[in-house]
Amino acid sequence: MKTAAIAIRQMKRPNGSVRNVIEQSNYLKKLGYQVTIIAESASPDLMQEAGARFVKVFRWPFKGLFRRRFFIFQVERWHRRNDVDLFVSHGDTFSDGILVIHNCVRLYSEISGTTPSDVVTIHDEIIKRQNYRALIVNSEIMKRDLMERYSVPENLIEVFYQGVNLETFNQKDHDSLRARGREFIGADSDTAVLGLVTSGNLFKRNVAFFVRFAAILSKNSSRKMKFCVFGDAAAKEYRDMAEAEGIADLIEFYDPIKDVPVIFHALDLHIYPAKLEEFGRVVLEALACGVPSLVSDTVGAAELMQKDELPYVLDNSDPERWAQIAGELINDEAARGSLSRSSAEFAHRYSMDAQQRAMEAILDKVTQPESSTDAPN
Repeated sequence: MKTAAIAIRQMKRPNGSVRNVIEQSNYLKKLGYQVTIIAESASPDLMQEAGARFVKVFRWPFKGLFRRRFFIFQVERWHRRNDVDLFVSHGDTFSDGILVIHNCVRLYSEISGTTPSDVVTIHDEIIKRQNYRALIVNSEIMKRDLMERYSVPENLIEVFYQGVNLETFNQKDHDSLRARGREFIGADSDTAVLGLVTSGNLFKRNVAFFVRFAAILSKNSSRKMKFCVFGDAAAKEYRDMAEAEGIADLIEFYDPIKDVPVIFHALDLHIYPAKLEEFGRVVLEALACGVPSLVSDTVGAAELMQKDELPYVLDNSDPERWAQIAGELINDEAARGSLSRSSAEFAHRYSMDAQQRAMEAILDKVTQPESSTDAPN
């Protein structure tokens, strides 16, 4: 049996990177690989979902760049002692096989005006070395940035769009889920509910824009409305902003919620104006539930929407335009219903099964023996 090893610092919290590792592990197993995951920590449930053997390495107790370098040292030592057919790094260590990068950390640092983190230093080193056979990224946004920033040849980069789990995100039981979601939010059937759903980092997801958008829309419409942001219940900066805009009573902030489909079904529109989102699986999940979505053109998933000509992909510098479109959709039930159906149909084209085939094609290409340059014509 062929063997593969996947290195990632943690498998304990089900964030986007960890979900990607779980999916990749299952893709590899279907291709006949026995998979080992190397990490500092892991949840038994997540490891069971990945169906992989777990190798635990020591976690240096103090934060900082040395902790990340110590992880690299341990993984490389394990790799030298264990011969595998395919080695995959998820951005935390070097790779002679596949390197998967989930975030444009330097680009985000520039956008946010923040001091580059330890992750930036590590990414600089592992991307520049270019000893990998393929660099997998989440979108063309990422591909362009990494090619320009690190001079990575185009033939080394593969764009892989993440899929949506249609068993979880779909239009089944819409009425009962909508009722449950509305009860949680505290909105009756006559209230138009617009939401931004994320796992955190409200600056990156442009919640300031969402608050301005909400203020404009609510002041230009007589419709009863409620606005929701899922990602951080505290959100003091944005609560203060809502207070200054005079919409504190119309907008509520929540921590990330586990039962996300319930919230999607409660929404009339999903608003996602992120400053930068290297993919944004949450967009596909909302669309799969039939929730019409307004999405920033700096979101990777928006590339798929543009490719399939699904509205609405918008410039996130114009809250008035977003408010105009949202107002028209909120007041036109027929148009919203039609967009709901086309949104769900669109998302189905990017199911986990469909994207598994796309990943299998990439893995097949990377794992094929290189053809000899001396072969006769």
